[in-house]
Amino acid sequence: MIRKPDVRLMSQSLQFCRYVAVLWPLPAILMIGQVVMHASGNSKLLGVSMGISILDFLVFMAVFLFAAAWAFRPLGRCLKWLEKKSARSHRLIEGAMAQFPWRAMRGFTLAGLIYAVYLIAVISVAANVSEHELTLRMFLALMLSFVFGSAVLAPALAVANSISYTTRMRLGMARQGMFIGKLHEMRFGQALTSSSRRPWLVFLVTGFLPTLILAVYVYLALAGLEVEEHFILAQATVLLAMSIVASINLVWTISRTLKRITGELDRGLKELAAGQFDGHVPVLVDDDLGELARGLNTALDGLKEREDLKGSLVMAEEIHQGLLPKSTPDIPGYQIHGFQQTCYSVGGDYYDYIELDDGCIWLTVADVSGKGYPAALTMANLQAMLRGLAKTSWPIEEAAKYLNETLCESLTAGRFVTLFMARLQPRSHALTWMNAGHVPPLLLQKKGLQSLEAMSPPLGVLKGVEFEVQCTDLAPGDTLFVYTDGVTETSSRSGRDRFGETRLRKWLQDRRDEPLSALATDLLEELNAFGRDGQDDDLTILSVRREQQ
Repeated sequence: MIRKPDVRLMSQSLQFCRYVAVLWPLPAILMIGQVVMHASGNSKLLGVSMGISILDFLVFMAVFLFAAAWAFRPLGRCLKWLEKKSARSHRLIEGAMAQFPWRAMRGFTLAGLIYAVYLIAVISVAANVSEHELTLRMFLALMLSFVFGSAVLAPALAVANSISYTTRMRLGMARQGMFIGKLHEMRFGQALTSSSRRPWLVFLVTGFLPTLILAVYVYLALAGLEVEEHFILAQATVLLAMSIVASINLVWTISRTLKRITGELDRGLKELAAGQFDGHVPVLVDDDLGELARGLNTALDGLKEREDLKGSLVMAEEIHQGLLPKSTPDIPGYQIHGFQQTCYSVGGDYYDYIELDDGCIWLTVADVSGKGYPAALTMANLQAMLRGLAKTSWPIEEAAKYLNETLCESLTAGRFVTLFMARLQPRSHALTWMNAGHVPPLLLQKKGLQSLEAMSPPLGVLKGVEFEVQCTDLAPGDTLFVYTDGVTETSSRSGRDRFGETRLRKWLQDRRDEPLSALATDLLEELNAFGRDGQDDDLTILSVRREQQ
């Protein structure tokens, strides 16, 4: 949630004053150039008085204040909307900040060229009025010095300090609760200000171009008169002094900016390492470092969602377990045991034993197509309907018909539910059952194994289905073994074979006298040895045995 911003921080006029204040290196460079020119005698040689120098400084301030105002205008407009709490302000200010360094480069380059032309014109007029000779070599030296200082050094300093200004501003806004996380793509011209190209720009501005101009100065001085040689070498001193000061400021400004950016990245990495995923790293620049910050935020968001999901999965698993029987009914003469293992935290397998008012028990095992949450939601719906139908004392075929009609309405195309449902009468030992598309349960009797085959399609596929029921009497020692297809469809380690019903039948016959509570555990060990993977499929077992007399 975005908190109410600090009006002092977002004041348009205050922010413009702060922006102008960070541009102090520009007039400082001009003053250094003027001081060195006066100290070397070049100003006197050209007839430039102190009054003209002061006028030049005032013109410089006017031109560069105009450039600063032009560069700041879109950003200031966004800040004004922000003060009015405009809904568009947060989105627009991101774009304005992304454009700001490039706009500063254009504005100050143009202003520098205009001021260089002004200086050349003023000095030419002053030289003519004072009848001081201004030779072509001296004019070329002045022009190179003025153009480099006004149209190269000044814009470079302006861009570096503009980037520093916006990073501080973005950081301040982030601390006020206004998180700026969007990264704006920069066009070709804007890409010149990216962090990967910034060292080359510093080298070009403070290394290559000054060296090249000094080489031209040497050439002009060697081929000129003595007065020209003195003037050009003095002008080279002016250029050197301005370059040194500009280099110091550029390196200091860029270093502080990078430290500010990397400091926030380091903070985000420490939060990541400490498992604190609630915070965000402000995107302070729109370049590769900004991309890194945005990527870190994506990682933090993803990990936060994963942590939230873990909590949701734990809760969902608890809810899922709560839908299964919490205790085994105590039925004289019978043992009942249920077991389930899901491949995810929740699944679509379902088993239940529901005691009816007449002393009978509904035994149900269902398998919802699919896995995970969709299957679990259908399973929860099925459980609720079965529990409700149990109160009506309907015959199981009527209950199955109601379930089928309801699921046909609610399930999406391609989804279905297989169901084995039985009604056990403990007094008469009668087992009335129906199978709707479920894998055949096995009834282990003294005379052998009987498969309780499906006699109708799964639920949720076709409306109007009539469900046929069968009745079987349970003799002492008979064991009903109901399972889902996660048992028979377990793949071998090679993946070329499945456990299948044949292996299951043999395994069950070999354990005719084994305690019912141990069957599920032993079968799971058998499946694991065969090659079962926990991600294969949900596995559910419900077994019922009539005790020996």
